[in-house]
Amino acid sequence: MFGMGSMDPSSMAQMLTSADRTPLDRLLQNQQSQLSSQKAAYGKIKDKLQSLQDSIKALTSGKGLQSQSATFSDDGIMTATVKTGAANANYQLYVKQLALSDQQAFTLAEDWAAPSSGTLNISIAGVDGTNLNVDLASLNGGGLTELRDAINKSPDNKGVTASLIRSNGQTQLLLTSAKTGASQAMTVSASGDAALEGAVTDKIQLSMAQDAVIKLGSGTGGVGGLELSSSTNNFDGQIDGLNLTVTKVHGATDSPLSLTVATDQSAIESSLEGIVSAYNALVSEVELQTRSKEGKTAVLSGDSMSRGLLDKLRSTLSNPGAGTSLAELGIKTDKNGKLSLDTAAMAKLQQDKPGALEAALTGVDGLFTRLEADTKPYLERNGALVQREQSLKAGLDRITDRQEALDLRMDKTYQRYLSQFTRMNTLAQQMQQTMGMF
Repeated sequence: MFGMGSMDPSSMAQMLTSADRTPLDRLLQNQQSQLSSQKAAYGKIKDKLQSLQDSIKALTSGKGLQSQSATFSDDGIMTATVKTGAANANYQLYVKQLALSDQQAFTLAEDWAAPSSGTLNISIAGVDGTNLNVDLASLNGGGLTELRDAINKSPDNKGVTASLIRSNGQTQLLLTSAKTGASQAMTVSASGDAALEGAVTDKIQLSMAQDAVIKLGSGTGGVGGLELSSSTNNFDGQIDGLNLTVTKVHGATDSPLSLTVATDQSAIESSLEGIVSAYNALVSEVELQTRSKEGKTAVLSGDSMSRGLLDKLRSTLSNPGAGTSLAELGIKTDKNGKLSLDTAAMAKLQQDKPGALEAALTGVDGLFTRLEADTKPYLERNGALVQREQSLKAGLDRITDRQEALDLRMDKTYQRYLSQFTRMNTLAQQMQQTMGMF
């Protein structure tokens, strides 16, 4: 009569539960899809910005924009580093001598023991000179090892190393000045002990303290030319823009080494192409994620942070500083705000003003230095992009929690419906049985 005896309680409960949860599922799915899309979009922008920062940092924290290179006519004698301000030129260099430290050996018996009185004095007259006095009595009758340690550990020791050398049955106390250069020559004297005094008198000079010497513009064998000297084997500043390190002495009949400093245009272009490419990729990504097209709304449409990032970078680019323009630096912008290189203009600047490109781009207040600073507030640990990604992730986590809570609630709803329809079904069957009796 009622038609309820054929009712399936499980199907009815499932149908009503589905009707209850469908709009809630749709709402959570829409929210999850929106947040996931935004998180993915910000992640892509962040990756592009990170690539830009990395490409800039490769210049600002490494060797910088190496626009000039130094090449030698022969290897193994000298190396060179080109710095800002170097002129494109050719130099003839002859290495007359290398810088050496002072090294003296003093022969003593292996069983030498310190006397109850006497001193050993070691002095170096250099700018940071050492005047070291070892009180032999303080060794308490110790031997060569104690003497060596007393020298090395003395608070007055500013530049002498003592060691023990054993050769052909003899023992030498070896003293070496820590620094090279003529000013590092040691003066050693002893008193109060005949053996030590004799060793000082008969010292073996293993190497003389001397400066490194280069002849600039000399002929074969270093004849003529201008003499340059350095207390180390490094010559930094004697020739503007060049840092030279000598490693080998020329022979008496050798010809000078030829050093050519020239603009390395291909290196400039290669270095800058990476930054230009990374910047353009960032511009394209921000435009893709924030600018809506007909019939399609961008994921980050109206997002002020992403647009603000581009505005900040473009503002810095519009003011390259150092009294130059982007055009003079060989960097062009198109109507879409993307960059390209003008290699001819770049080469002209390098020709007219050597070192100007490095100063304008990677100097203390250079264009790339400032662009790198612009990226940091977005990429550092608490940066804007990092925080936005974390915020979206937290939102997705909350949706997951809400979905789990909804599943639990809908399971209880299903059980309630199932219980109700089961009772109704049982009642209907009982009513049908009762009516069948009449």
